[in-house]
Amino acid sequence: MTNNAKIDLLKDKIKFLVRHAAEDRVRKHTGQSEFSVIDADDCLPGQVLGNWMSLILITGSALKITLKLHFSHNDIKPLIYPIYRKASAAEISDQQSMDFIKELCNLTAGFIEQVFEHNDISLGISLPLGTRGFYELFSDYTESDYPMIKYHDLWRLSFDELSIFGTVMFEISDPNALENITSYDQENQDEDEDEGEFDFL
Repeated sequence: MTNNAKIDLLKDKIKFLVRHAAEDRVRKHTGQSEFSVIDADDCLPGQVLGNWMSLILITGSALKITLKLHFSHNDIKPLIYPIYRKASAAEISDQQSMDFIKELCNLTAGFIEQVFEHNDISLGISLPLGTRGFYELFSDYTESDYPMIKYHDLWRLSFDELSIFGTVMFEISDPNALENITSYDQENQDEDEDEGEFDFL
């Protein structure tokens, strides 16, 4: 396998892992197994994808992942009011909606960190932040191959008419240190990932 092919494989594996982590966490912690990740081909990175967004950083010496989830409170509240044991979406506050998405970011990042840890690659996670979706206009998704490998991904978590958009920026500074992740295979991944309940921030 050529070096370029190895790099492409590594990039694809990490991209797949983040997509799978987001899909798995949103399914488990909403109880809606119909959620799926689909390409957002009608959108562009750097455009406003929701009124609000939450972001989290997953970083190590060889890799940095910036994950953002973009959403509207009006879309999220009908989804989560049973989780908060409320009678209707009208009883959910904007803060509870934001807390839900921030914790979804946190759980997704935790899933990713565990997979890398199982492959002897240490990563750390920031606290999830919440901010207005407008600030996405100031994001830089410029891709490069040298001196740092930078690439991005854009998708949506879809369920009925609901979409939670995900934008991800990947920055790889040492691909050799990440070689173990190229053998990652979700089909053989243990089912003992964190199954805990949401711990709202």
